[in-house]
Amino acid sequence: MGVRRIHAGESLGARRGEAVICIAPGAGLERSLAGVIEHTDEGVPVLVCDPDLDVAAAIAAAAPADVVLMQPDCVVAAGWLDGLAAAARAQATTACAVAIAERVEPLESLAPRAVAVGEAALRIRPRLPAAAGPCVYVRRSAIELIAETVADVSGRVSPGFSRRCVDSGLCHVLADEVLVATPRPPPPGLGGEPVGGVARRSPLRGRAPEAKPVAPEGEPVARALGVVRRAREGLSVAIDARSAAGPPDGTRVHVLELIAALARTGEATVTAIVPADADPGVRSLLAQLPQVKLATPENGRIDGVRADVVHRPHQISSPADLTALAGIADRLVVTHQDLISYHNLGYFPSWQAWQGYRALTRRSLAAADHVLFFSAHARDDALAQALVEAARSAVVPLGADHTLAHRDGPMSAPAGTESLPGEAEVILCLGTDFRHKNRLFALRVVDELRRRHAWPGRLVMAGPRVRFGSSAQDERRLLRARPELAPAVLDLPAVSEDERRWLLRRAALIIYPTVHEGFGLIPFEAAAHERPCLWAPGTALSEFLPDAAAGIVPWDSAACAERALALMRDPAQRSATVEAVRAAAAGMTWEATGRRLIEVYRAVCERPPSPAAARERDGGLMGGQISEDAIRLVGPDGALPRELERPLLALATHPRAARPVLGTIRAGYRLFSRRR
Repeated sequence: MGVRRIHAGESLGARRGEAVICIAPGAGLERSLAGVIEHTDEGVPVLVCDPDLDVAAAIAAAAPADVVLMQPDCVVAAGWLDGLAAAARAQATTACAVAIAERVEPLESLAPRAVAVGEAALRIRPRLPAAAGPCVYVRRSAIELIAETVADVSGRVSPGFSRRCVDSGLCHVLADEVLVATPRPPPPGLGGEPVGGVARRSPLRGRAPEAKPVAPEGEPVARALGVVRRAREGLSVAIDARSAAGPPDGTRVHVLELIAALARTGEATVTAIVPADADPGVRSLLAQLPQVKLATPENGRIDGVRADVVHRPHQISSPADLTALAGIADRLVVTHQDLISYHNLGYFPSWQAWQGYRALTRRSLAAADHVLFFSAHARDDALAQALVEAARSAVVPLGADHTLAHRDGPMSAPAGTESLPGEAEVILCLGTDFRHKNRLFALRVVDELRRRHAWPGRLVMAGPRVRFGSSAQDERRLLRARPELAPAVLDLPAVSEDERRWLLRRAALIIYPTVHEGFGLIPFEAAAHERPCLWAPGTALSEFLPDAAAGIVPWDSAACAERALALMRDPAQRSATVEAVRAAAAGMTWEATGRRLIEVYRAVCERPPSPAAARERDGGLMGGQISEDAIRLVGPDGALPRELERPLLALATHPRAARPVLGTIRAGYRLFSRRR
């Protein structure tokens, strides 16, 4: 590359459509110039400004070519100029293209990092409200249109020029495929704090502590910079594992296995949001997983957690769930297991509570950037109800090869099982007593076994009790009508994992008479313990299990009793049923589930949020405009009776009544707080 001195007023001789690099004087110039020479084609002119040739004179000397304004401490990597030029020239109305700038230490890591950014970039070239940065491509057409000072004495784009460009109908864009290094804090929105509402958070340099209003340009910029951050730091995922405080049911099993599967991929750092009252065994289990951090909510808030994606691995059950997830991540993914409660008034204390849950379901699925289902059956149901769109939903089945919840370990007999005769055959029915779980059918099958086949065994039912939608009353009614059946039935509450293992080992047969399931883990769990299982074909079970092996003819208790007896007495039939389930489970691995989830998370991050999701974040439940206390007061199952809402609203908005009424309430609250 030849070197010559250009004086003020002299033309460089560049042509329109070319680019001239103008480097401002200052500390770091040698390193900056060395990088430009190494990574720029030899025919591209480079102007180094000095007292005899200031930046304004350099821009004039470069006419009629475009110019690249560089700070003296800015360092570039291979392909930088081609990327900037492509971004600047993609639209006729583009005035400036701004490179992404960040501190890079050590500087030698810039080259591979810039390559990673270039390969991962979306090349959406999002608009910026201003052209600010250590490396800015300025088109000559913008210089000629605005006809005023382009850069200040430091060589940075003048704020006045930048603003006039936008006022005149031009735009500035982020060259999201170009990464440059700077030792100083990057300009706002390109590595520091957001400017003008450019970004919800600062994707390049940590996270903003609170959500900020987002200008129209903001989301695309945040999305583009998120790609850069993931190229540097990798994908970060937060899993809402607050259900770990609940009973050891199928939901808790799948949440724990999901976290472990994600950790084993090695493709994401995972934060598990675990409640303070979680089972100590659960905390210990998660703490041992590589790349998994634990976070605990305080007073309903999840502070100190930031991620690319937050995943709620089961349906949203209260408005507080949404508000707690606000601000945790750029994208929200929700797994909706099924719509059983959505369709069933009987699972709620009142019509109003049911309607509140249905409204919450609609709103939470609208707020999600992506909705996952365990089965096509569940997804098709949601599509038919217009709760989601096909493009914003996917099926990700669970794994059946559990490695955490069903690890080899100690077994303990649940309290009450000491009444089981030592040699008696046991049929086990696991699960909550929701009516759709159909425990009543299990009782009828055992009744048939005893009446028709003189079966001397026992039925053990074990699982959590529910307040609404329980079959317990129907079960008691049947046992009163058939008093000879009652001694053959042992009804246990929720059991621990150790007790669950004991029951599965003790059982000769598992019966799973559920009417409706979004997935259905029990047959796989039974096969893992080498026990046959009876289930009914239909809903999601037919997607994953062969109907021929189901065993239950819906809902013929006599036929099912004969099949149950054969499975308990015939080793060949027992083995065939277990092997049929194992064969179905062979392709249903948690490894496949983990990798599929990583694919979904990455795709969701690279897509814009749905309009409904954006509205929910900015102005809905996730926008933080409705406080946690307000939701607990008037949300579904709220503490304030509905009939008092309008009277309180009238009093609160009445110019004369509001002050004394609200003052009395505040005084009463202060007095109550002191006494408490």
